[in-house]
Amino acid sequence: MVEVAARYYMTRSRLERWLAELEQPEGESIALYVKPGQLSPYLESIEREYGSWLHEMGELPANLAESETGLVLFWSDDPKYVLLPPFPIDLNQFFPAWDASYLRTLLDKRYLLGVVLLRLGGYSVGVFEGDRLLTSKTGTRFVKGRHRAGGQSQRRFERRREEQSRELFDKACSVVTAKFADYEKRLDYVFLGGDKLTLRSFFKRCEYLQGLADKTLGRVLNVAKPRYEALQNAPSLIWKTRVFVLR
Repeated sequence: MVEVAARYYMTRSRLERWLAELEQPEGESIALYVKPGQLSPYLESIEREYGSWLHEMGELPANLAESETGLVLFWSDDPKYVLLPPFPIDLNQFFPAWDASYLRTLLDKRYLLGVVLLRLGGYSVGVFEGDRLLTSKTGTRFVKGRHRAGGQSQRRFERRREEQSRELFDKACSVVTAKFADYEKRLDYVFLGGDKLTLRSFFKRCEYLQGLADKTLGRVLNVAKPRYEALQNAPSLIWKTRVFVLR
């Protein structure tokens, strides 16, 4: 069974340099581009040509095989690379060499992206075309912190905290609705960032965002504070590609 020997993230510029320097290994090599959730059936469809290597690919750890953006595999006896691209792959394709043309095409695209950053206390919402921020709004709304006391005092505190959270969610949802409205039909993807539990509660309350569920990727951007500066930096987080070196 193949094992992960190393893992790391590459920014878009770093990945572009890595691809430019990528050398074909000695002997046979193949490249596979696989749509999300289709690794096993695709491997079965081409098994006759490269049975032994495809058997190895079929043993990839589940967290790789089930990537929501699909897989790029550069495979040989040694080395072996698996890349999880920042955006979903829209085709299954096989190359009898380390062909990076499709990945380069993906890196050149100017996606239209909706971004929602949220934590208790504030939000930042924007729409990007490529790296260019087209529209945005950032705001704050006070939400009480945790209360350590017990009894009725704690229950009153928790009720007030829930009310403030709902007020924040409703305000943020109205901003998302307003900022996304002019771009909604053309949006390629939506990304969320901030605290996962807070975002989960927000998503359940914001019906507009639920309507964009099919465009919302599950990867949560790691943002400590949803400020305008963090929103401006969102493309650098969105475009990161996760790379795994296998043995």
